[in-house]
Amino acid sequence: MRPVQTPADSHAGDRTTERHDDAPGTRRFDRLSTRLRRAGLIWAQAEPGFIHWSMHGDLLTTLVADSAWIRRQVGDVVAGWHGGQTRRPHEIIAGCWALPGGAARRSDGRSHGVAVALTRQITGPQGSLRALCQGVHMDHQLTCDLLLQEALPAVHEIPRLAAMVRLIRPAPLRQITMPGVEALLRAVEATHQCVRGHSERTSELAARLAMASGMTASETRSARVAGLLHDVGKLGVPEGVLRKPGELSPEERAMVNLHPEIGQRIVQGLGGLDHAVPSILWHHERWDGQGYPHRLSGERIPRLARVMAIVDSFDAMRQDRPYRRALSAERSLREIREGAGRQFDPTLAQTFIRMVDREPGLAA
Repeated sequence: MRPVQTPADSHAGDRTTERHDDAPGTRRFDRLSTRLRRAGLIWAQAEPGFIHWSMHGDLLTTLVADSAWIRRQVGDVVAGWHGGQTRRPHEIIAGCWALPGGAARRSDGRSHGVAVALTRQITGPQGSLRALCQGVHMDHQLTCDLLLQEALPAVHEIPRLAAMVRLIRPAPLRQITMPGVEALLRAVEATHQCVRGHSERTSELAARLAMASGMTASETRSARVAGLLHDVGKLGVPEGVLRKPGELSPEERAMVNLHPEIGQRIVQGLGGLDHAVPSILWHHERWDGQGYPHRLSGERIPRLARVMAIVDSFDAMRQDRPYRRALSAERSLREIREGAGRQFDPTLAQTFIRMVDREPGLAA
């Protein structure tokens, strides 16, 4: 075994809205939004790493799309759909429902349509309008008066509206094809069996932590891609070294520690992925400056690389490795907690722990 390293060290071996106004899919998205707005619904599309909200500047859309509370709740509901939960209407807060639309397969996951419905209940004594108005800095009484003029649906109409929304497929807002990424990922896994599945899990955790930390849609997408490619440099490390059950020699450790720089060169050669390069190069840097390859410390380490350091270590601890058995979720979270301020960004570490505590399935 490798007794001189902690489990985490041993592995060291806003608003989510984006618009593309020139895209044909955007015009279809706007048509869907307008049509559903007439029915009192706010349309959105949840794609890997971000959510597109229809933003027409009217009261109802602003009330929903500007609310971090609602956006977070909708994000959690959609994450459940991605995780295999039954796609059914969900009351996210009193008087506010998320209705599942159709889904479309993409090269980087699935795109889900979702409509948000504010029912008449929201303006009543049991509704959540006051808290909602506080969250978006709108006057409660004025908003209530304006909403009373809206054709808000009643609660009993939710099943009918849900049946209608379920038939609507998302518009192709952002076409992503990543054949080069996928080919590299398969090459790493074929060469190094011990990392099979690690990249996909790390990618998902990185995107989720980026969102939970309030990063932009662009940063969240970069986190997802960096998660897929962070270990591509291991193509330059002999499999015998990565699969060695005992402690590495200084020469072998130096060989493993080259993989971020090898990965940087490989990914830079692909073109179009420059946004992911810093996270690939510096995901083994430490908050205290004792990492590699450049011994960066604190906020000198790019924020996305700090995200990667946490999720990469966590997933590695949760899996069997040649030199140790997998750790439990509780033990792995404890390692993250104890490494905060030393190995990991303390703020991001706490955000990650809260995120996993809230969604234990992320640690599976």
